[in-house]
Amino acid sequence: MNRKLISQTLNEWRANLWLAVELLIVSVIVWYAIDFCYVKILDYSSPLGFEIDHTYKIKVDEISENSPEYVDRDSEGYIADKLELIDRIRHRPDVECASWSNFAHPYNYNVSCHQYHVDTIKTQGNVRRKADPDFFKVFRIRGINGETSDELAAMFRERGVVISSNLFDDAIDARTLIGDSIYSHSDRAIAVGAVISPMKMSEYSLLIYGCKTVIESDKIERMNDLCVRIHANMDNDFIGKFMADADRHYRVGNLYIGSVTSFDSLRDFFNSESEREVILMVTAVVFLLVNIFLGLFGTFWFRTQQRVSEIAIRKVNGATYSDIFRRFIGEGIVILSIVTPIALGMDAALVSHELNEMYEDNFFSWGRFLICAAITYLLLAVMIVLGIMVPALRAMRLQPAIALHDE
Repeated sequence: MNRKLISQTLNEWRANLWLAVELLIVSVIVWYAIDFCYVKILDYSSPLGFEIDHTYKIKVDEISENSPEYVDRDSEGYIADKLELIDRIRHRPDVECASWSNFAHPYNYNVSCHQYHVDTIKTQGNVRRKADPDFFKVFRIRGINGETSDELAAMFRERGVVISSNLFDDAIDARTLIGDSIYSHSDRAIAVGAVISPMKMSEYSLLIYGCKTVIESDKIERMNDLCVRIHANMDNDFIGKFMADADRHYRVGNLYIGSVTSFDSLRDFFNSESEREVILMVTAVVFLLVNIFLGLFGTFWFRTQQRVSEIAIRKVNGATYSDIFRRFIGEGIVILSIVTPIALGMDAALVSHELNEMYEDNFFSWGRFLICAAITYLLLAVMIVLGIMVPALRAMRLQPAIALHDE
């Protein structure tokens, strides 16, 4: 951008002042809208950390004590029944693996939160999941160092809990904790057996909340979610076939099969409300951006229309179309470039006062801030170019004598 153009624009500051104020306000609003959309896209596109293809949740119910079919069972009998039930399911020809868990599987409204620490460094916003070793096989969870789900299951069984790589953010490299211990809020030492990639609760869960995970083992009598993975070629009416066998093969003690639901269905139901909210919010953001575009377009259109005589004089003095375009568009870009640093300062103030809820718990990053600032600048620049180009092109088609005569 040449020095002469910048000097001329600054010398005309009285004429450009209100335009600069408008661009400043618009820049802050557009940055906020762009940042919101960027976060939503980032959340949705980030890896889930698990796979749900060919997976199902089996609802296991218990016969009421008032039922004539009820069988007295002590704690050991109840445990034996649960082990027997899952063993029978594992021996089905179409089942690849099965797992008992509690508050562990994805697309689950019931979340157990717990705090862990190493020395003085504490976790925030983490999710505690209780599961048996086959949980890793059912959801094809992989280790951060390339461990397969089978290897993770063995590590979990032999060494202790499995944690996600971001459990302590950047304060601790989670891989250095393998073979060491983390501590619960009651200072109970828990051995770390392996580290996995962040495991979200759903596609729409915020990166910081759905992904900090500690998977622990638990007593089987306290794990009530039964999840299975079937072989890839066995999806044809699995639910119907399974339920047809439920009364004959999967009635154990007081336990019986209530229903079977695919995780595809659970995902659709779990995400339905979030999808509606996102559609509504994105629609509002798009509506806002369209109105801003029309406002800026109108401002620069009117501004250029008022300068038809100036365009005519420049043509008389030998200016080409490209010269006039560069002059007028360059002027708009100069004003935008001047107000952008001020707008970024106001954006940073919004962040520092946590007026954007997505920045809680240090979720903010300067990289994302600058990316959204760059997108905002380019978007406003496009609006300016279009707002100037169309009326300027029409004005340049007029003969200079006619344009000056009208003046």
